[in-house]
Amino acid sequence: MVVPTLLAASASTQTWLKVVAIVVGLAIAGAVLVSALETVVLPRNSFTRMTRATFAVTDRLMVHRWRSQAWADNLRGLYGPVALISLPLVWMLTVIVGFSLLFWGMDADTLERSFEISGSSVTTLGFAAPSGGVQSWTSFIEAIIGLGLVALLISYLPTIYAAHHDREKGISTLRPFTGTPASGVDMLVALHTFDALDNPDLWRSAMQWLLELDQTHCSFPALCYFPETSSAQSWVASVGALLDAGSLLLCGGAASLTGDSSAELQGPLLMLAHGIPTISEIGLATGLPIPPPVRLAQLLPETSQPPPPISVTRAEFDSALDRLAEVIPAAAADRDAAWHRFAWARSSYDQALRGLAGLTLATPAPWTTDRPAVVGRPRLLTNRPIRVDWSLRPPG
Repeated sequence: MVVPTLLAASASTQTWLKVVAIVVGLAIAGAVLVSALETVVLPRNSFTRMTRATFAVTDRLMVHRWRSQAWADNLRGLYGPVALISLPLVWMLTVIVGFSLLFWGMDADTLERSFEISGSSVTTLGFAAPSGGVQSWTSFIEAIIGLGLVALLISYLPTIYAAHHDREKGISTLRPFTGTPASGVDMLVALHTFDALDNPDLWRSAMQWLLELDQTHCSFPALCYFPETSSAQSWVASVGALLDAGSLLLCGGAASLTGDSSAELQGPLLMLAHGIPTISEIGLATGLPIPPPVRLAQLLPETSQPPPPISVTRAEFDSALDRLAEVIPAAAADRDAAWHRFAWARSSYDQALRGLAGLTLATPAPWTTDRPAVVGRPRLLTNRPIRVDWSLRPPG
């Protein structure tokens, strides 16, 4: 009587284990589909859990402090592309694991045999045939999912690299004005030299580039980790140079949001109105703990309040005004008001700029990537923001 009872209990336990295996297998397969769809078809302004885990593991494998700085920089530059290429591999392997549990729950002999059927199905190799109608239909579904993931990869990679190309094209377009490395002060000097400060086409092109960055780098945050064609020309520094140039012009002119601003300020104002939310939203998409975007209209009325703390010092600001005396004719008595306006404008993107500078480990550039925050490693499993040390260190 004892033996039959034990056998019945064992059979009941195995039945429950198979039911659990089917449920877990379905959950794993569903998680892969959701991750693939949210990453490629309907991208959101953040990483999915599976994408985040893939990037976090790749970061822990590739980003280290090596004795050779050149070796460390090369591996750091490969971090984004390698993690992106690894993502479809992670999807495929996870699908194989999920369907292995499904096949085992459907009485496909041992787990090893279930793994063979799952791998044969997802790769469409057909070396391990399933048995029974239910297993055959499950095999067909897995094969379709595998082909779908391959199709998504084929469409995903060109989209990513096209967005990367557009980003680099924008950097190259701005380089004659921003210099190398990019600087907002250098940009204003160059524009004044070319008599192009009030050129609407230039500011419109800059605004369009920022809008494209907003669309691509928020939808595909992995792009933030992609290295630039020229290591001396950071995309973060280029964005920062544009925003600093606009803020400097704003601080020295009688800017108004009622349409009374001078023609020279119309372009920079529009660029700032779009650029400030862009840099903040990209930072939030990568997981930085920064405040939400602030509209430019909310900043200008605050100039009557004490200036907020920013990473640019008053001495640096005064030195920039000395150099830009012909561009921004601010008298000594007006410099306090100019500093207030600049500090309030800069405060809206200062943290995002420093966080992204630390995230990308960009080459130092004045007022932007030369004062990065120390950004921790990407989170492995949780949605919590990345740890960031905002302590301000001396530039350089």
